[in-house]
Amino acid sequence: MKVRVCALGLALALLLVLTGCGASVTPAPVVPMPPPPGVVRLVVGGDSRNDAAHVLPWAFRQARARGASAFLFLGDMELTPQLDAVFADHLELLDPVPFYPVLGNHEIRVFGFLVIGRHHAERAFRERFLGTVRTPVRTSLPDRVVYSARLPGGVHFVALDNVSQDGFGAEQLAWLEADLARVRAIPEIRHIIVGMHKPLAHNGVTTHSMDADGPQAIADSDAALALFQKYGVELVLASHVHQFTRFEQGGIQSYITGGLGAPLTASGPEHAFHHFLQLDVLPQGIVVDVVRFDGGSVTAGGRPDDD
Repeated sequence: MKVRVCALGLALALLLVLTGCGASVTPAPVVPMPPPPGVVRLVVGGDSRNDAAHVLPWAFRQARARGASAFLFLGDMELTPQLDAVFADHLELLDPVPFYPVLGNHEIRVFGFLVIGRHHAERAFRERFLGTVRTPVRTSLPDRVVYSARLPGGVHFVALDNVSQDGFGAEQLAWLEADLARVRAIPEIRHIIVGMHKPLAHNGVTTHSMDADGPQAIADSDAALALFQKYGVELVLASHVHQFTRFEQGGIQSYITGGLGAPLTASGPEHAFHHFLQLDVLPQGIVVDVVRFDGGSVTAGGRPDDD
């Protein structure tokens, strides 16, 4: 019976992926567009599950054409963990750009919510995506996908896990504070970027976030935000919500960027579009641009210096 249920679930997932609905959109052209001299470029996005429009391969090609030094992926590769190998097949389109993934709920839960074989799925994710030439990092905590990496341009990137439990957990918060305190003592580190799948609680934009995971998750979210403020985190990046939104939380520039192909959240055309973020790292700060799949412009505050 268990085998039949698993087979049925995988078949349904394949059917949904192959028949997922999506508007017919002509994607923006992929043309060489390297960063200006002295600028380090990063590309960021999340939520590519059910990618009927083929946004993900377009984004990978764009990252290469735009001279990205790294691609930060914020979770939810495919509809269900059994399909992550399909996502992995696309990564050759990104080479030689390094790839830094964050764990999403669809990486460890069947269809994103069924807790079946979670530990096996998380182990398979680590073995497939971490500790490779493409992703030269390993988890900093046993049986988790939690790590930090030093990127070009004086950037320190922190990948957190807020999907394999409610909140972050005491062990992860202790690791986070030690990691942030350590890098703040390194003069060459000028920018700290934190990536996670679910947005922090109390963000004022959506409750489809750590708010939905209960009191412990909310307390952990508040504790993490206090650490971000204490150690001068410059950007907080999340996905989970299938749209683009820019906001400030605790005085820190924050983005929800869940636009790599998942069904769009019904939140109005100013937010609901497929896209990725382009981060241009300068010594004095990070300039964020929104690159839309349809080539349109963004009027919802796409750059940190917008009002």
